[in-house]
Amino acid sequence: MIYDSFENLNKYKGCFTGLDTLIAWAKTNRVQDLPLGKTIIDGENVFVNVMMAQTRPEQDAKYEIHHNYMDLQMDLEGCERVQTARTFLTDEAGFNEQGDIGFGSGETGSVAYLGNGMFALFLAEEPHMPTLSIQGETMVKKAVFKIRKDG
Repeated sequence: MIYDSFENLNKYKGCFTGLDTLIAWAKTNRVQDLPLGKTIIDGENVFVNVMMAQTRPEQDAKYEIHHNYMDLQMDLEGCERVQTARTFLTDEAGFNEQGDIGFGSGETGSVAYLGNGMFALFLAEEPHMPTLSIQGETMVKKAVFKIRKDG
């Protein structure tokens, strides 16, 4: 996980082609101005989903993993806790190739807090658990940028 302020996103230029596309987009666009729903940035290589999400206690959540996409997540309104896993065991449902998502359990690794302009970039294959409550369940408005790992 990369955890930083969105205003520092430019520091990560050159790490991934798709992230460079997002960095260029962010220079002329404000994520705070995006409508709810999906906004295409570079076809299916880079896009963003803006949504309202209910935070939840950790015991009600599972880790998720993606094979083809990285997630850059940030809260536009409200705050949530996110975490990664050191280990990952896919649950009985397996991995959904079409949706590029699998769920499972694992041992907690890093923990971060979104809100106030902070983002977390979860690499492809990195188990992560988003939308965790901090002090009781609340609604957050969040942006989830999907960045194809080879795009």
